[in-house]
Amino acid sequence: MAESKPLFVEFHVLASHVPSNLNRDDLGTPKTAMFGGERRLRISSQCLKRTWRTSQYFRGELAETELGVRTLRLPDLVFERLGPDYDDRARKGLEELFKAIGKKGGSGSGKGGEDDDGDENEEASSGSTDGDDVATSGAIKTAHLLFLSRQEIDEIVAFARTKATELSRVVKESKKKVTVDSDALKKVRADLQKHLAETCSRNAVDVGLFGRFVTSDEIATVDAALQVAHAIGTQKIDLEYDYFTAVDDLSNETGAGHLGETEFAASVFYKYAVCNVPQLVGNLAGDVTLAARGLKALAQAMARAVPIGKKNSTAPHNPADYVEVILRRDAPVSLANAFLRPVRPQGDKDVMDVSIERLRQQARKYDAAYGDEHIVGRFVLNLRGEEGNVATLNELAKKLEAKLAEIGGA
Repeated sequence: MAESKPLFVEFHVLASHVPSNLNRDDLGTPKTAMFGGERRLRISSQCLKRTWRTSQYFRGELAETELGVRTLRLPDLVFERLGPDYDDRARKGLEELFKAIGKKGGSGSGKGGEDDDGDENEEASSGSTDGDDVATSGAIKTAHLLFLSRQEIDEIVAFARTKATELSRVVKESKKKVTVDSDALKKVRADLQKHLAETCSRNAVDVGLFGRFVTSDEIATVDAALQVAHAIGTQKIDLEYDYFTAVDDLSNETGAGHLGETEFAASVFYKYAVCNVPQLVGNLAGDVTLAARGLKALAQAMARAVPIGKKNSTAPHNPADYVEVILRRDAPVSLANAFLRPVRPQGDKDVMDVSIERLRQQARKYDAAYGDEHIVGRFVLNLRGEEGNVATLNELAKKLEAKLAEIGGA
């Protein structure tokens, strides 16, 4: 796809969730935000992205080989594949290589700082520079979370097999101590970078969409093609408290065996995401068909997938009532400002009815003010009225896929 011709796919979703605690902070309180001067429920973009990419609706549309793995435990995956017969010296060198991935410089010295979720990687063993003792503490992990395709994992295993001799030179053993040869480690890091660049031209679909950031050069950073907003409630909310008890079935005493309290709230949420299609196609090595399938899967997930927070006690399995997908050539447009003034029920119209009206009014205002000549596709699933042009979510997803395939190379 030519970079000079932009194409964005926007997803505008309205979903009402029952009293629940879908996404909570470190104190267990539902996440909120001030918007338009009023407190709203919020679902963080990080929570939404994980919910969508790990959902059955997204993964069910794609083959396992087209999906990525996000983990600190790459060493476990690779060592399991290499088996017990892999050379012991090479294994120790490979351990030092894994400790170094995610760190700048030529050695694996020092503990990995924080991963992408802010959790300290306590179990990563320290490597060392030439002349220092090699630490022999617990399980090996990478310095931070890596988001890898299955092909990249396969090629790292292949690299370990073909470069066993070079890896065995990384660790030097003597009677008194075991040390790391920093020059040998630097060399295998460079070799791994070259090997992955030559063998892994196409990313996994979810890596292409959501991107990855790596702080060293062995594994390439991927710029995310998808931007995701925090979902915000369209209405003002006050948090409520659930005081609950649990009774001991085997006790003859009166009273509860456990007392607790939890917070919850209910709201209609506006969920917005936008994909830079040329960026996604580039991330997928020019595969327009795969990019279209990935966005079809995303549409399904955005409408159906629900965060798992407190799901066993609230069962918040509410799919979207409104889904609008817009393909445009100019620039992305969020419709969040439709809800600067909190939504209230109006007569026979509930909060969802009014939220849909507000969203459509805002879209019409923007189209009138800035022009709609750059819009090349619009698909609307509306469960609350006649202002829709598709009857089912599956029809919307298929039309999006077909339209992208039609204009993808143009």
